[in-house]
Amino acid sequence: MDATASRQNHEDLTDAAAGDRVGTDLARRWRAARPPCAVTHLDAAAAARPSQAILDAQIAHLRREGERGAYVAEMEAGEVLHSARAALADLLGPGLGPDDLAFHHSASTAFAALLTAWPLPAGARIGVLPSEYGSNMLMLEARARQAPLELIDLPVDPQGVIDLDVLDRVGIPSPRAARPLALDELDLVVFPHVPSQRGIVQPAVEIGRRCAASGVPLVLDVAQSLGQIGVCDLHASAYVGTSRKWLCGPRGTGFLAVRGDLAERINVAVPSLYSMGRGKDGRPIPLPGLARLGIGEASTAARVGLAQALSELLASDPPLVFARIVYLASYGRRVLDGAGGWRVRERPDSPTGIITLEPPSGVDPVAVRDRLYRQDAILTSAIPVQRSRDLEGPVLRVSAHAYNDPAEFDQLAEALNRDPGSSTPSRV
Repeated sequence: MDATASRQNHEDLTDAAAGDRVGTDLARRWRAARPPCAVTHLDAAAAARPSQAILDAQIAHLRREGERGAYVAEMEAGEVLHSARAALADLLGPGLGPDDLAFHHSASTAFAALLTAWPLPAGARIGVLPSEYGSNMLMLEARARQAPLELIDLPVDPQGVIDLDVLDRVGIPSPRAARPLALDELDLVVFPHVPSQRGIVQPAVEIGRRCAASGVPLVLDVAQSLGQIGVCDLHASAYVGTSRKWLCGPRGTGFLAVRGDLAERINVAVPSLYSMGRGKDGRPIPLPGLARLGIGEASTAARVGLAQALSELLASDPPLVFARIVYLASYGRRVLDGAGGWRVRERPDSPTGIITLEPPSGVDPVAVRDRLYRQDAILTSAIPVQRSRDLEGPVLRVSAHAYNDPAEFDQLAEALNRDPGSSTPSRV
């Protein structure tokens, strides 16, 4: 993209944003609430920037651990931790309360615990997507090897979005069945609401309704959606998510949520004193509810930081935050498409903050990521082909949060135009 076109894009979208003064004020407040940034941070989908208040909350808790001991400090933080679970329940929507949520180390460990413990009959069929996150897919494949389970891809369109028309009219192709399957012939459906490696949104509301009508549980990974798009009307049976991405919380903490009495039917993932007790006859029994998926050792300071992050999001009017993220991504796609020969893979109107760029022939995204950081102080992510089955090659991922400015995409476009990249990875 030449300089004139880039300026025109900037002017067009700046004009469109001018009427949204509240969104501009939000961005200014969020930037002011954070420590000065040493880089152009375009990597919210990996780990967004926390506010100073989030950092202070963690430091204050660690100080209390030093003054009173870690277990006492955790007990004293009980109300704060409860508020975090309540805030997550509010964001995830009706039918969930604080007791329906449990903390975990990350979205991946939460997913592994939940799917390990999920009761499935022999020969169960699980609906999945080609865009499933690599770690989750490895876990599903491991369970399929341990028991006779079948992992079946739901039909998707060329962008990787579930094709509802094909699902309803044709069904779900299965290598082991003589005909396409109907949704009610599955035992479980799992997929990421927004995949890590592409800026698309799956029709989770529509799939949730179909699963509920068919009596099929739906487990939804909201690690890349919670905090950047609304998730309150999805009505999944269970959710897993993380703190460090769009919620702007600390690394090292995630969560799982299970709707209604389903938790009582889930098995124990890892037997321990934190997940099991003993009955009157001395035999091991699961703890009530989601406690059976609990973990003992964890960073309470990270959970306290997540509580602060959630309170800041709710106080900022989440739909306004989401709109700011979508506006930034829309601008970014326009200025980045064609820069240095890189091509945007998403549609211009994709309602997410994730942008992925396909490299020019022979250019290595890892080398470009390293060079952008080392020479231009621009932080992005290089997504390897191993991340997901739907990737045909590595891509460069760019993701801005509400605190970013459109001009930061111009900086990235200029850097790519100046040097599109090479085929040799470098070291940061």
